[in-house]
Amino acid sequence: MEKIVLISHNALGDTLCMTCALRAYKEANPDHFVTLVTHSAGYTQILEGNPDIDLLIYSDHMLFHGLKNYSEEFLYSLPLDFSVPQQVRLMDMKLFCTTEAVFQEHISTGFTKYLGVPVIRTRPYVFLTESDRSAARSLVKEPYVVISLHSNSNPPREDGNGNKKDWPVESWARLCQLLLAKGIKDIVAIGSEYDQRYGSPVWRNLYGLPIRITAALLEQTACVVTLENGIGHLAHGVDAPTVMIYSDLMPLPWAAPNEASNVRVLYGDPHSFSPEAVCEEVEIVLSKAGACNTLIEM
Repeated sequence: MEKIVLISHNALGDTLCMTCALRAYKEANPDHFVTLVTHSAGYTQILEGNPDIDLLIYSDHMLFHGLKNYSEEFLYSLPLDFSVPQQVRLMDMKLFCTTEAVFQEHISTGFTKYLGVPVIRTRPYVFLTESDRSAARSLVKEPYVVISLHSNSNPPREDGNGNKKDWPVESWARLCQLLLAKGIKDIVAIGSEYDQRYGSPVWRNLYGLPIRITAALLEQTACVVTLENGIGHLAHGVDAPTVMIYSDLMPLPWAAPNEASNVRVLYGDPHSFSPEAVCEEVEIVLSKAGACNTLIEM
C-alpha cells in the first residue's frame, strides 16, 4: 500500500477547500493511505469524520509554532512509521499560488492541481452527525438567520473608514431590523471566541461555538449572510442558503463554488451595498431553494 503524508497549517477557509483535493486524490488513488497532519486549532475538528483521511493527527507544536521549524527532524517527531517509504507534501497555498492566473482560480482547484489529480469539485466536503445538528437546533428559534461580521487578512480602507472586507456595523443592524420585520424569528452572529463582539438588540452573539456545531447552525439556517471569510467557505461546505457581501479585494471565483445550490454574491466595495439591497438578496435566497448562483457587481 502506498502512503502519503499531507502537512496542513491553514486557516479555516483553506482547510475546508483542501477537502476537495483530498476527495480527488482518493478517487484517483483509492488504494493509497492518506495521513493528514494539522495543527490542533478548534476549527480543524471540522475534518473529523472525513472518509478521505485514513489517519488524522493533530499537532500542538504546529498550533504554537506553525511551520517555521519544519524540517526532517519535525517529520521524524511525528507518530508515524517512516521506515516505510511515503510521499510527504506541504498543503500550503503559497507553494502553488505563485501567478495571477492561479490566484484567480478557486482555492479548491489550486489544492487539487497541486496534488496532480483531476479537479472534480470546488465546494468543500463537511461531514456532520445528528448530534451536531441536535445541539445546533437547541440554540435557536426557527426560522433563523446567521450573520458573520468578521474577516481575516483584512487591510484598512484608504478612506480610513474601517477595513476593506468589512460592512459597517450600522448596516448589519439595519439589515437585521428589516429581516425581523419580515418574519425571521431569530438572528445570531457567529465567530471565534477571539473576534470582537458587538452588542445589539437585533441579534444574539453565539461566538466561540465548536466548529461542528457552527457548521450545523449554517446547514439548518434560513439564510447565512457573510463577508469573505472562513465562515463563507463553511457555509458552502454544508450548502447553506447564503448571501455573500464579497469584497473585490479577493478573486471573484472564490466567492461561490459551482456546486453551491443557493448563493447570491454582491461583489465590489462592501460599503456600496445598502442594507435594503442585501435584504432583497436574502429574500430571493429564502424564496428559491436550489437556485443557481447569481452575481451582482458594483
